[in-house]
Amino acid sequence: MSFPIVVGDGAVGTAIAVALSAVSGEVILAGPPGTPGNRRVFSTEGELCQSAEIFHTAIDRIPGRGQVIAALKAFTIRDAAPHIREICDGRVICLSNGMGLSEEWGDLAGEVEYAVLSMGFRKIDPTTVLTTDGVVYCETCGEATGVFKPSGIPVREVTNINETRWAKWYANSIINPVAALSGLENDKLIEAGLRPLIEKLSLEVSEIMPSEEALIQGRSVLEWLLEYSSNKCSMLQDIEKGLPTEIDFLTGLCEKRLRDKCPAASILVSLVKARI
Repeated sequence: MSFPIVVGDGAVGTAIAVALSAVSGEVILAGPPGTPGNRRVFSTEGELCQSAEIFHTAIDRIPGRGQVIAALKAFTIRDAAPHIREICDGRVICLSNGMGLSEEWGDLAGEVEYAVLSMGFRKIDPTTVLTTDGVVYCETCGEATGVFKPSGIPVREVTNINETRWAKWYANSIINPVAALSGLENDKLIEAGLRPLIEKLSLEVSEIMPSEEALIQGRSVLEWLLEYSSNKCSMLQDIEKGLPTEIDFLTGLCEKRLRDKCPAASILVSLVKARI
């Protein structure tokens, strides 16, 4: 028996599982070891509006193999990878934010296909996710396109998913720590007077972008978020809940590569880490 298995039961994973259930019927939503196994009704509101009864269980208790969609925080990939190897039937579609993830996947890295979400997701209760406008970027002719196209999530195909990942990394590395520390939604940062900080951080982060094309795309994503996204970024949501953040895989990567040449990034990384 083969079926979609969404690994990661946070806001993104829950919403993806609900969307996929409309197409494939049976979907498994996998949480960390120790998650009780039961069937529950999960719902999405906002841009995606539907509900589904889904089997929710622990990643080490999956009864079979299937197409794995990994909606994991970057820092949880390393522990999840051995379990995913046991249950994956084909390539792993990874929706995780951040760069430098190949090291986290280890020997499974060659089986991972990345897709990039521009939508916003926020849990408003344990079984309900609020979603905002956006798309999922998938590489042309990749497996992710076939998985998401029937689901109701808008798909945009790109010829170079790595450039799109870097563009998302650029925008997230700037907007996430600023929004998380200020406690503001994305579209409230400029009116709060934070444009000078954002511009300073942009200059530093741009130093490690791999190409001019990725940088142009990243700047476009950043400006769209600042103007139109009323979403609370994932890092702000994590800090509000007292959870670890993905700062090491976002702005922290800039600090790692540039060392003492990115003072604004270093300060923000330190402040975010001090909050948890």
